[in-house]
Amino acid sequence: MEFMFDDEQREFRDHLARWVDDRLVPVAQELDEKGEFPRELFEELGGLGYFGVLYPEAYGGSGLDNRNAHYTILCEELARGSMGFAAIVCMHASTATNTVYQWGSEALRQKYLVPALRGEMVAGFALSEPDAGSDAAAIRTRAERTNTGYRLNGTKMFTSNGVVADFITVVATTDPEKGLKGMSLFLVDTGTKGFSVGRKLDKFTTHCCDSAELVLEDVEVSEECRLGDEDSGFLNAYLSLTIDRIFTAALALGTAQAAFDASVAYAKERQQFGKPIGKFQAVQFKLVDMLATLEQARIYTYYAAALADREAPITVEAALAKIVAADGANQVCQKALNIFGGYGLMNEFPVQRFLRDSYFPMIGGGTSDIMRMLIARQLGF
Repeated sequence: MEFMFDDEQREFRDHLARWVDDRLVPVAQELDEKGEFPRELFEELGGLGYFGVLYPEAYGGSGLDNRNAHYTILCEELARGSMGFAAIVCMHASTATNTVYQWGSEALRQKYLVPALRGEMVAGFALSEPDAGSDAAAIRTRAERTNTGYRLNGTKMFTSNGVVADFITVVATTDPEKGLKGMSLFLVDTGTKGFSVGRKLDKFTTHCCDSAELVLEDVEVSEECRLGDEDSGFLNAYLSLTIDRIFTAALALGTAQAAFDASVAYAKERQQFGKPIGKFQAVQFKLVDMLATLEQARIYTYYAAALADREAPITVEAALAKIVAADGANQVCQKALNIFGGYGLMNEFPVQRFLRDSYFPMIGGGTSDIMRMLIARQLGF
């Protein structure tokens, strides 16, 4: 894979990998067990400038060339340490803040984007609802015009960072009769009257990255808090979420790499029938198949990221990357659990966490079947 990276990207990966090994890997199991937002680590990583990978220096960003490739590296390396922590960062520093950067006023950028990139604020993005996930046209959260802006009412579901977010971009309909063409984006400060967390959802994966049900009851937002033109919200969100599929693929890569590394080490240490289990062909073949799946997914994911940096069309490529990496990572983690045998079922070994976390990229950001549907449409079906 080294041939795919330039010197700047290799240096970026090396510095980040050291932070992951020193600060994240040692506490990953604890983060999973406690299921709490790791604020200290979050603020530390923000202070180091990693949240600004996608953004220009004017707002505290890195101003990097090939920013999407760099962000893909960031997501993969963090997920190698902890998928839960990586999921927090992946949402926060991409779509949740990109909406403010792309379509927010300068005042909103200074108030929310700049501190968010420093790790001083947490961002979220709310699209899904109890009856609207893959079927985005079914969104019921309503934004009605007032004399000073808009009044929002509705319920959002499965919002990552929803419990701890300081601000959230909410997708709401301004004209239900227009379907997807009648939706807008709104920045909602979570301290606004009428906004509340209905409940923190209890899920079996990515424990330290919360998923929340959000309730908006007569939440008043100003005209300035509409991000972009009225009724253009879904198109804007779709463009951002398309690139996010590449980053979600990177999350899958990181967890698969962690599972593979753990399996190789275990196969060299675990003794059965008088020799390491890695000496048995059945185990060797599993490891080789795991490596093949991992490397194929990695090459395609970074290919998609490179296309994004060239501003080429990536609808098919991003969806394919997510399918190949997410489904492949799940397969790698299943093989890893098999190699660990009975110990793989024990919570003291991380392989069970890798397998649980591998389901997150298969669902988050659109299921693998939804990705297949999107690709089929591009093929003319």
